[in-house]
Amino acid sequence: MQDDARLSLRAIAKRVGVSVPTVSARLATLEHLGVVKAYRAVLDPERLNERSVTLVVKANLQAADQVAADLTKLESVRRVTTARSGWIVVDATVTNREDVDTLLDAVGGIPNVVDCEHYIGVQTVKDEPRALVTDTLTANLICFQCKGPITGEPIKIRMDERDHYLCCPSCERLYVEKYNKMRAGA
Repeated sequence: MQDDARLSLRAIAKRVGVSVPTVSARLATLEHLGVVKAYRAVLDPERLNERSVTLVVKANLQAADQVAADLTKLESVRRVTTARSGWIVVDATVTNREDVDTLLDAVGGIPNVVDCEHYIGVQTVKDEPRALVTDTLTANLICFQCKGPITGEPIKIRMDERDHYLCCPSCERLYVEKYNKMRAGA
C-alpha cells in the first residue's frame, strides 16, 4: 500500500495470500492504531516548477518544541522534524526565489530561533516512502487513556467488538470507567 495506495483490497489479498475480509480487518486495525495515517496523491514539486528548501534551524533548547510548533504554521512548510539539542529540520516548498526570502524572514521572526541555514534542492535523486516494511516489523502502540507510548506488553481489552490497548492497570481502570459512562450516556 505504501507503494500504491490505490490497490484494491482484492489485489492486496491476492498478493499476500489472505482473504479480502482479513485484509479489510487488518487495514482497519492499522488505521485505528495510527500506523496508516492517510491515503493521498504524491505530487512532484519539481514537475510543478516549485523548489524544495531544506532548513536546519537551531532553537534555544528549552523552547525547541514551541519553535517547531511555530514552524508548522508557516504555509510553505511541509514537514518539521525535531532532533536533539534544539536542532530542527524543516522541509518547505516555494514557487519562486522571492518566496525563499519571505520564508527565511518568517523563520527569523520566530522567538527563540538562534540560527538558520537553508539549502535549495536542485534535483531529487531518490524519493522513497519513509517507513521500511520488513518481516520483523513492529509498531509502537499508544495508550487509549493517557495517549503515551506503550512499552512492553500492552493490556488489551475487547469492548463492543473492538480491541482497546492500554499501558497499565491504572489506565485500564480509568478507561473502562470513562467508556462505561459514555455508553450509559448514549
